Amino acid sequence: MMEIYRILDELELILKESKKVPLSNGKAMIEVHRFLDRLDRLRAILPEEVENARRILVDKDRIVQEACAEADHYVERSKDTVARMVDDNEITRNAMDVADQIVAKAEEMATEIRRDANEYADGVLTHMEIILGKGLEVVSQGKNEIREGLRTGDF
Repeated sequence: MMEIYRILDELELILKESKKVPLSNGKAMIEVHRFLDRLDRLRAILPEEVENARRILVDKDRIVQEACAEADHYVERSKDTVARMVDDNEITRNAMDVADQIVAKAEEMATEIRRDANEYADGVLTHMEIILGKGLEVVSQGKNEIREGLRTGDF
């Protein structure tokens, strides 16, 4: 492409350096063979430059299509990632709900076990109180008999 601009600059220079024809209203005399040589070089270069430009356009279209495909791929991956994150959040939320239910059930069972243990302990203590009460009665009765025996001298 730069070669085309260089040749065009040379053509311009040929025209600017040409001798002006007096009284011809701006007409000039040029070296025809120099001018035609530059035109031939332009004709030789133009098909190559046009082909390069066409290839660049084709490459540009291919690059744009690849970029769009890659962008679509990234969008799909992002959607998948977001979906997994939402699923992970739901799984976490469900796990937390299950954990809360387990803790609530454990606390309920602990309360029931404490109540049953207290009832059992109360029953054992009540039974012991009855037995000890009877034992105290026997001890009191024994003491009373001993005192009675001491007073009456029956021993």
